[in-house]
Amino acid sequence: MWQTTAKIDLSALAENIEHFHSRFPRKVKVLFAVKADGYGHGIEAVSRTAQQVGIDYLGVDTLEDGVKIRSADVTLPILLLAPILPAEMNAALRFDLIPSIGDIEFADQFAHAAGQMGREANVQVSVDTGMGRFGVAADRALPLFEHLSKLDGMNVEGVFSHLSFSEAETPEAMAHSLSQIERFELLLASLEDEGMLPPLRHIGNSAAAIQYPERVITTLFNMVRIGTLFYGYPEVKRSWTGAMKPIAMLTARVISLKDLSAGDCVGYDCTYRASGAGRIAVISIGYGAGLHVDLSNCGRVWLRSRYAPIVGKICLDHTIIDVTDIPNVAVGDNVEVFGPHQPADQLAEIAGLSVCQVLVPALRSASVRSCE
Repeated sequence: MWQTTAKIDLSALAENIEHFHSRFPRKVKVLFAVKADGYGHGIEAVSRTAQQVGIDYLGVDTLEDGVKIRSADVTLPILLLAPILPAEMNAALRFDLIPSIGDIEFADQFAHAAGQMGREANVQVSVDTGMGRFGVAADRALPLFEHLSKLDGMNVEGVFSHLSFSEAETPEAMAHSLSQIERFELLLASLEDEGMLPPLRHIGNSAAAIQYPERVITTLFNMVRIGTLFYGYPEVKRSWTGAMKPIAMLTARVISLKDLSAGDCVGYDCTYRASGAGRIAVISIGYGAGLHVDLSNCGRVWLRSRYAPIVGKICLDHTIIDVTDIPNVAVGDNVEVFGPHQPADQLAEIAGLSVCQVLVPALRSASVRSCE
């Protein structure tokens, strides 16, 4: 009746947030990125926990996620990090969500919608400093701010940008990140000269806060956006990040067992052949439930206190594992896909994936999600 179960340890989330706060000054505001349904961990539960432990802001990509948070009785400010459609403006205002502004046309439309509803239009400006995705180009941002300053009821509470190489540690990638930071700093200096510097300024995410704390957590940059780090996965390792613990465990079940002889083929396209007599198990998770296909023939799971390698191509709903060396495996056994014995970043590293490519799709597809 179910395929996978995700167990979310909210106390571990609270501890991760508190550890971060102990490391960095509380005068720097923290936005907790809970986009994509809280990175699959359940947006309502993680947002309530964030509010309880003193997070300042929440960040989402979609109107739907923002509405879910409000429906969970969370009153924290919520920034829409990605653009929304004009048809979503009224709902954003109704649910007190803060859109990101990247062009004059949207700014005019949002100010008009807010005026019709008799509300103040709280916004933050999104600036493209080299990511090439959303936002106004840094060298064209000043005219946008000048326009916003003339709109009735428009409150520009923040300005932000996004680094494209924040977790990379190669000289070329770090040079690109530093050039983005410098470009953003120049814009902020111009805004300050013109008397238009917003109260909140941020460019640092989880990896940047670890790798460039002296550049992205300053008097000038007084907010950081933290996502993967709070979920327990530092994309850049430092001595203090070892205290961050993964908060999710994903499990599936053994649904079938089969004995193999030497030469037997396993899975689609026969990408694996048994080298000798052995035993395989089929477990109740596949790429349709978010298990990345690149883990085929190289990933592994945890079963009965041992690792069981994935063999053959991962199927839509099922995955085959080699249990030859694991005694007493039975139909119905719980299988840890990732969790305390095998964190998602370790599984991702095996296949050359990012942790989010393993973590988020699988958690979002879990048939059952329980929070502790």
